[in-house]
Amino acid sequence: MRKAASRHLSVSGVSSGYDRADVLKQVSLDVRPGEVTCILGANGAGKSTLIRTILGLNRVRSGTIRFGTTNLDGLPPHRIVALGIGVVPEGNRVLPRMTVAENLEVGGLLDPDPGKVAERMEAMFAVFPRLRERRTQLAGTLSGGERSMLSIARGLMTDPELVVFDEPSLGLSPLFVSEVFGIVRRLKETGLTILLVEQNVRQTLDVADHGYVLSQGSVVASGETRALREDAELHKAYFGVH
Repeated sequence: MRKAASRHLSVSGVSSGYDRADVLKQVSLDVRPGEVTCILGANGAGKSTLIRTILGLNRVRSGTIRFGTTNLDGLPPHRIVALGIGVVPEGNRVLPRMTVAENLEVGGLLDPDPGKVAERMEAMFAVFPRLRERRTQLAGTLSGGERSMLSIARGLMTDPELVVFDEPSLGLSPLFVSEVFGIVRRLKETGLTILLVEQNVRQTLDVADHGYVLSQGSVVASGETRALREDAELHKAYFGVH
């Protein structure tokens, strides 16, 4: 793993979207180093567009995105990943016809040193012993929880300073949802910076330090998660829970 995170991810007044339509409207947020920052919101709130814009998959139409002193605007995705931003994609996506080990090797492709890639793979097997047991098994034959572990481990193979988790609990059973959030907690303890994009309100607020609520492409609330957790009107208005 990299040394302790020291760089902020700052999104300032960002608008972005598809074709001529803006999905994000003047979004500003700050992901502080060594913390878990969550983005909450219902389907269609703009969470996926925000992730795509941070990762360089959508163009910034106005505003700026900076990681430390580096302006990310206009950089291709592979350059952004190489700067130290990893991603665990929505839906626990794996390469089903490749083995567990091969999936992890793909995650380390940006590093030209095969020795370092092998070291990181061993580190991932130490964090996820079940993946070591299944290193030669085709990823498509894994259980849902194991695919989730592999997706997370592959995202960490770039040795990131900040990891973006896109809906990591999506489609998982309650047992595996708890396991995924347990992994997030353990990664936080290592000093990793995490941007957690989720719909699972309760467990997300339990693990995060700071949060933002998106609605129709705009930030409608933000603050320490303790305050967000206690805001009953906010829960009722945006998530239908009390």
